Amino acid sequence: MSRNPAEIFLATDPRLRDWLLGFLLAGVLVGLLGSLLIVWQYHIETAPEVIGLHFLALNAGYVIAAAAAQRLLLRVAIRSVVLFACAVGLASLLALSFLVPPVLPFWRIIALAFVGVSGGALVTALLYVLEPYYEQAPAAAASLCGVLFGCGCLLATLITGATYFMGSVQIETGLLAIVPLVFFLIYATNQYPAALVAVRQRRDMAVRESLRDLRSIAAVLFSFLLFFQFGNEWALAGWLPLFLIHRLGSNPEWAIFALAVYFLALLLGRLGGRALLPHVNHRRLLLVSIVLAMLGYLLLSFTGSLANAFLAIIVIGAGFGPVYPLVAENLDDRFSYHPGFYNGIFSVAITGAMSAPWLLGYVDAYLGIRYVMLIPASGSLAVFILTLLIMLEARLMGGMGAATDSQLPSLAGKDSIAGKE
Repeated sequence: MSRNPAEIFLATDPRLRDWLLGFLLAGVLVGLLGSLLIVWQYHIETAPEVIGLHFLALNAGYVIAAAAAQRLLLRVAIRSVVLFACAVGLASLLALSFLVPPVLPFWRIIALAFVGVSGGALVTALLYVLEPYYEQAPAAAASLCGVLFGCGCLLATLITGATYFMGSVQIETGLLAIVPLVFFLIYATNQYPAALVAVRQRRDMAVRESLRDLRSIAAVLFSFLLFFQFGNEWALAGWLPLFLIHRLGSNPEWAIFALAVYFLALLLGRLGGRALLPHVNHRRLLLVSIVLAMLGYLLLSFTGSLANAFLAIIVIGAGFGPVYPLVAENLDDRFSYHPGFYNGIFSVAITGAMSAPWLLGYVDAYLGIRYVMLIPASGSLAVFILTLLIMLEARLMGGMGAATDSQLPSLAGKDSIAGKE
């Protein structure tokens, strides 16, 4: 059974905790775009297709950097890669403070690609340096890192919203640049031994275990699930302020505040979902979560009131919140930990997160803003089906292991995502 995330966190080396907090920075880098679009006045006359390209650029930078860092870490110390990521994040955010309108969107798209590079390199390095923590309890580690990532998204939105009244776009992105600067200073002085050397080549057995995981049906289903789940979450995270302004006539300040409320609801939903897992039937929790999210999206799509929109946002966040802990619970039993495997899984999730807002740009352009929120509502059905398939696969593999006396006795254990009967 996985240990409590807070318990493991307090038991780790203090120097390792600094690296765990790096997921807060990752959340800032990935979660800043939804509110920055309003700061750049994109809600006035910018074409929806152009807005979508900003998300696509962020994703492209992330995926390219994650793949490159995977190889670079074999020759360069982990801390050096993280310091590079922080420096790129600092430089790109400072560049964005000078590339505000009326500068052409092309240059902001390029700068956002470098923000993605910073995030991709950072997360890849963090997954390697946190290997001892993940090996103790992957589900607990994944849940805590997810919470920190959500806190980063919330922090970026709050900084942007709090400074929007100052009337200077340079101030918003300039303050956001302080976050990677602080982490650069933290990591420059951190002497955690594992971070001061390059990643060692994996033993043959570890490589074979990782390849086995990649070929498994569970890994494929898990990848698809994260793609759709993060896509559903970020369809709202990326498009919510624009939707509220265009659909309901909200002012920009309230639109950014609504995005912060959404991130907070999502964060509290994940914490609450994690606390409920030992006490409730996992399938029922999943069903309630997906139904809540779908109802929230439908309410948001057809509401004509800002108050109802806020209610819908809270319902969606509370509905989506428990899904990630439900899936993460499966990690202890289904996959051996390998940073490269987790890096690939996380890259798939980020691709889903950024692809959804990009796609919604075309939905807005050709169908209208009213239909934007119906797309993630239908995506919730895909998440529900994929999660049920993962549960079924876990039960079948668990039954097969018991029948053949194999080495997989825990695949359908009571703490797996198969849940309680």
